[in-house]
Amino acid sequence: MKNRVLLIGTGSIAERHLKNIVKINKSAEISVYSKSESRARNFVKKFKENITVLKSLSKKNNFTHIIIASSTNTHNKHLKLLAVESKNIYCEKPIPYDKDLKFINKKIFLKKHNYRVKIGYQLRHNPAIRFIHQELKKRENKKLFLVKFLCGQNLNDWRKNSNYKKLFSAGQKKYGSVYWELSHEIDLINFIIGKPSLVYSDHKCTNFLKVKVNDISNTILNFKNRPISCSISLEMISPILYRKLIIVTLSNFYEIDLIKNTIIKRNKKKSQFFNFSSQRNKMFKDYMKNFLNNNKRSASFPYSNLQDGINTTKIIKAMEKSNQLSKAIKL
Repeated sequence: MKNRVLLIGTGSIAERHLKNIVKINKSAEISVYSKSESRARNFVKKFKENITVLKSLSKKNNFTHIIIASSTNTHNKHLKLLAVESKNIYCEKPIPYDKDLKFINKKIFLKKHNYRVKIGYQLRHNPAIRFIHQELKKRENKKLFLVKFLCGQNLNDWRKNSNYKKLFSAGQKKYGSVYWELSHEIDLINFIIGKPSLVYSDHKCTNFLKVKVNDISNTILNFKNRPISCSISLEMISPILYRKLIIVTLSNFYEIDLIKNTIIKRNKKKSQFFNFSSQRNKMFKDYMKNFLNNNKRSASFPYSNLQDGINTTKIIKAMEKSNQLSKAIKL
């Protein structure tokens, strides 16, 4: 059956998805929707393919695949409207914390749509992450006790040729600030270890960047009945870009560099170095290919489903609350 794809959104991530779709499935029928019809028309002009502009959204439509890549605060609204049983939906991260979250978090909604909705946490498909995920299943790594994410880059370097003070992450919109930028790392914690039971978080606004937003975040996560020390730190001030994951078990030490896509594995006997492909778009393209093929969640395709996306959002809200109250928050 021919894929009939609806893309909602006209930003940079929507453009990336559309470029990948036309490479993956040249015969797909593609439509684009934006709240601004003129913006959608200008967007499709960038492509040689015959792409139509959808004037309005309706629950009753004949699309087989729907991609929600609009602004974050519209994700749940579109999910609520378009998640019908015959639809396969890819929704960009994060899932917002709004009035519609209560509706999509209902048991009846999740039971029908949880595995039909895929959330855009592509880092699960990073080959370095897939490698460490398999390593931690080994008997030698059964006793895991330390996990640390360390991430940073100066906000001024995030988008070239842009005024960093107007960026989403500079807090110009509701889902800006440093802790919403942690959603990829939080999803990876859920993927690698599982859902935490307790969150303690501390955020700071240094004002070094002259933006009224928290630009440093440190979070400690505890897990029920598991003696694991887990922390995530993110800052938007560093003169260099870094994204590292440290994992220590009783047998092995791992240092994962998610910028260079390398892993150093050390123990008392030897030291090993692993180098993985670092083609960033490949993760997006592979994810989209599996989505368009209707591939089910499996060990070879461990996509983040709707419940995973909701769990990440709840952890972020717990982080915000912990920072406000200066105390640990139970999940």
